[in-house]
Amino acid sequence: MIARLRVRTFIGMDIGSRTIKAAQLSFHKGRWRLRALSLLPRADAGKAFGSADALMLRKVLKRQGFSGNRIVVAAPDDALLRAALEVPSKVSGAPIRQIARMELSRLHDVPPDSFEVVHWEFKTPDGSKPTTQTLAFGCPHEAANTFLDLFETSGFDVVALDVRSAAVLRACEPLILPAPEITTIVDLGWHSSSTLFVCGASVIYERRLAEASAAELMGRLAETFGIPAESAHQVINTVGLTTAETTDRFDQKTAEVIRRHLTSHVDRLLEGLRVPLSYASHQFPSAGVNRMLLIGGGAAVPGLAPYMQEQLGFEVRTAAPSDLIEGRPELLAKADNPSATVAVGLARFGGGR
Repeated sequence: MIARLRVRTFIGMDIGSRTIKAAQLSFHKGRWRLRALSLLPRADAGKAFGSADALMLRKVLKRQGFSGNRIVVAAPDDALLRAALEVPSKVSGAPIRQIARMELSRLHDVPPDSFEVVHWEFKTPDGSKPTTQTLAFGCPHEAANTFLDLFETSGFDVVALDVRSAAVLRACEPLILPAPEITTIVDLGWHSSSTLFVCGASVIYERRLAEASAAELMGRLAETFGIPAESAHQVINTVGLTTAETTDRFDQKTAEVIRRHLTSHVDRLLEGLRVPLSYASHQFPSAGVNRMLLIGGGAAVPGLAPYMQEQLGFEVRTAAPSDLIEGRPELLAKADNPSATVAVGLARFGGGR
């Protein structure tokens, strides 16, 4: 008898402005399991990722249970070219890629051979529309090569430079509603947030949210209480949006001030979400949005999902790695952080094998 071996994935690496998230999985008997997970604070938070960061990663990952040097990295989000296209539905898959390439070239005024393309197609279940909604991304070769060199000169073998949206879709797969129902995934980052609208296995719409960045909220709290921004972040994650009158660390008056700031911040975020939610309901009226998943560092705020669910009128829940995959208890304690979700999706690139 030949025993089935555990398949070890690549290391998924999500480079944030403040932390670097890394994940490695194994696949055994039809199930994904968390093998290693790390959230590493950046030495120079807010600055561009550099060779010093890559060298630090190479040393630290070895000590934290990661195996090998083969990695999948999310492409720098600000370097990507984006376009939402309406393509004639009778056009087959291969020409659609070419159409997407030419449209990205035209919209962003760059040569059509200067970037790589990935796209998703969405067709209405009844085929009533004469066009196919297509979301396309382009990654310029120059930006990709500069970014990849930082890893390769530090001893990493970069298997792929992935689109963050694709990694989000992959990671959240267990919680995504079946088509034609629509799931929206809100990624709450430090400097910016975004929302993806997903139908089945396709990303059908993406929108960046300029409203209410976490950095802005932390800045207001830091100014109000005379504390560093990092301390403000810890305060928010302690107090949250819960209805308890006091906490172990703050008196009632202080907690109320913190909650007022946080509630105002979330209300502005909800206001920013109403436009893309309205667009999705108008564009895909047959099913509409029935579930929202929250990921990213901002999703860890206690009471956030229930508050947003009450305001929006449909299901809202957090999607941390511990909600998506199995793992040893000591790893799942760290996997309760939704900022690590994208790293899990990156690790699953290409089936993760």
